[in-house]
Amino acid sequence: MRAIVLFAHGSRDPLWHRPMQAVAERVASLQASLPESTTGPVAVACAYLELSTPSLLDAVQALVDRGCTHVRVVPMFLGVGKHVREDLPVMLQALRDAHSHVAFEPLPAVGEHPHLLDLMANIALDGWL
Repeated sequence: MRAIVLFAHGSRDPLWHRPMQAVAERVASLQASLPESTTGPVAVACAYLELSTPSLLDAVQALVDRGCTHVRVVPMFLGVGKHVREDLPVMLQALRDAHSHVAFEPLPAVGEHPHLLDLMANIALDGWL
């Protein structure tokens, strides 16, 4: 079974989590609309670096306990700062050490993806085009 973990910074403010949870719901909805023969089951979870739960380690443990053997980690960061460059690789190595039978697939931070950059530009120009 495969899984996607949306990995974000975290916040004490419960309202901050809403967009992250909405993305997780959309991922689940989109993958559910595909024929299972092409995707197989995909679990989706949110995880946080600090100030929120679950942590990346706890979220992955729960997914592994459900039978996931391929985990894609999506850093939900606009900028590639210290957390993405330094903290995340250390955490991923700890996960690989703890779960040697699981394939971990880290993606680049979403802020580097050209589709998101185009979307943000379109939002900024909304109504002017």
